[in-house]
Amino acid sequence: MTEKNIILDTPPSLIGDKIYLRPATDKDIANTYHWFILSEPSAQSCRPHPFLSAAEAAESFKKKEKSTDQQRFVIVRLKDKVPVGIVNFFNMNHLNRSVEFGILIDPDEQRHGFAAEATRLLCNFLYNYRGVNKIYAQTAAFNKGAVKLLEKTGFKQDGILRQHYYYDGEFYDGYIYSQLRFEFEW
Repeated sequence: MTEKNIILDTPPSLIGDKIYLRPATDKDIANTYHWFILSEPSAQSCRPHPFLSAAEAAESFKKKEKSTDQQRFVIVRLKDKVPVGIVNFFNMNHLNRSVEFGILIDPDEQRHGFAAEATRLLCNFLYNYRGVNKIYAQTAAFNKGAVKLLEKTGFKQDGILRQHYYYDGEFYDGYIYSQLRFEFEW
């Protein structure tokens, strides 16, 4: 019997029970950009985002300099290899060994546990392969799904940014959550 050489399209640390994470491509960005639009961009971030076409979003992604300080991954369902979300890390601070992360799930694929599993996979990767000590995220007080996800995956609320989000004609508080390496549970 001959031994087979298997080439994985993603490192083993990024494979879970229901999903795996793989580096995003410009085609992925073009094919998933509508999730961002459907999820109301101003509700997803306190940072301004220009409205782009899918092609413009893909081109912008392609033009960004590749860096080990930030990366987007596509969340892919194992059973049929269908993309169900995007997760990324950014704002890597090598001195403090901290990094911010964000996640977006296809609105049609929410509430299937993909976000929690992707969050745990990314945290495991960042803690064990990138030497990070702290992972943090920011969300609006009205984003109950994000608050639930962060708390479910072991993040603790660090603070409140008062009236940090302007959405639908009103100001809302922003919440900052973080998790330290020693707090991480798989």
